[in-house]
Amino acid sequence: MRLFRKNHPSIGSKVLFGIITITLIIFICGFFVSSSVGFQAEDVVYTVTVEGQIDEGTSRYIERAISRAEEDDNPLIIKLNTPGGLVNPTRDMVDNILDSEITVVCWITPSGAWGYSAGSFLLVSSDVAVMDTGASIGAARPQPDDNKTVQALATWIESISNEQGRPGDVARSWITEDKTDTEDTALEKSIIDLVAEEESDILDFLGLSDARLEELDKNFVEKFLSVLSNPTVMMVLLIGGLLGIVTEVTTPGIEVPGIVGGIMLLLSLFGLGVLSLNILGIVFLILGIVLLAVEFFEPGFGIFGIGGGVSILLGIFFAGDEPWVEVSSIAVYGIILFLIVILGLLIFLVRRSQTREVETGIEKMIGKRGEVTRSLNPEGAVKVSGERWTAVSELREKIKEGERIVVQEITERDGQTTLVVKKISKD
Repeated sequence: MRLFRKNHPSIGSKVLFGIITITLIIFICGFFVSSSVGFQAEDVVYTVTVEGQIDEGTSRYIERAISRAEEDDNPLIIKLNTPGGLVNPTRDMVDNILDSEITVVCWITPSGAWGYSAGSFLLVSSDVAVMDTGASIGAARPQPDDNKTVQALATWIESISNEQGRPGDVARSWITEDKTDTEDTALEKSIIDLVAEEESDILDFLGLSDARLEELDKNFVEKFLSVLSNPTVMMVLLIGGLLGIVTEVTTPGIEVPGIVGGIMLLLSLFGLGVLSLNILGIVFLILGIVLLAVEFFEPGFGIFGIGGGVSILLGIFFAGDEPWVEVSSIAVYGIILFLIVILGLLIFLVRRSQTREVETGIEKMIGKRGEVTRSLNPEGAVKVSGERWTAVSELREKIKEGERIVVQEITERDGQTTLVVKKISKD
């Protein structure tokens, strides 16, 4: 049998320093690359496509697209086909459109598309409102339709319409009377500015007939946020998170349910709107650092390191206003992949450094006395001859922290040296 002992993870510290240095170099290089390619030599009109429910992912998508268009001073066309969505993301999108410094076009397309509920708010808030043939808008009455909510949304959409020079009474009727309008009636009522079947019709209207269209796709974070905002997914995460935490509390020492449950619960709180995206990112970063610290200083099987790595990656995704998204997508996803690989390597090296082969006979440990540093139930940790060891109770009994023990046997469990100990009676 090969015998092992714990060692201070100095290798892990060196690797961690290398990770930080290399990551900073990649970020700096990505910044200069993105800066060097930012110049546009021709007229460009950006386009985004919004299909299905309006949610937090859609809101972030539109926010990023508007920021990109403002940075390059180019118009933005939002292609919209939606039955509606959530109020808070809709409010954020409307505010971003109204506050934008570029021309924002909202186009209900393709033929027969819907711009119902939340889509109606986006249409009336745009600088140029367009509908395809056979498209329809309206049907924005909230569910459940209590009078307070109805009046609040009706007043809001009327105010937006009036601000954009559109008839507020028509938009108000979409909520109070649940009315709809086709492209013909919307044009007749001056709700929209144009009926268009092709992008070229909109470019002609903008006086940019020779401009090049460039589609901005949803990135991974925005797609992920759309999934989290789904009510079904949110409830699954909430229930799963609570069950994981309850399992950890009632059966301490398992660790996996607690860590996974905690991550699921945090994600569900975002879906419920309790945590904002920025706060969620900061919480995940802090949680990741704490879990990695526990992995380095507590004997275990790597679950703390894995949970910490996942938490830090989620924090990188969510924290801040995503300024790093402006770096080329290859650099962004390359950095993420790089961090995943190096983090796994770091955990491997640290765990390996804690089980290095010794040159002297470890059998001399048998019979030596020590003290419990983490309660044995039946597994925990002890300190013997000034060194910290993973240990297990010989009689499978619980031995509390601070109690004295004697080493009975030395064995190897899951690739790590483990002391089999017995509690020393006080008498």
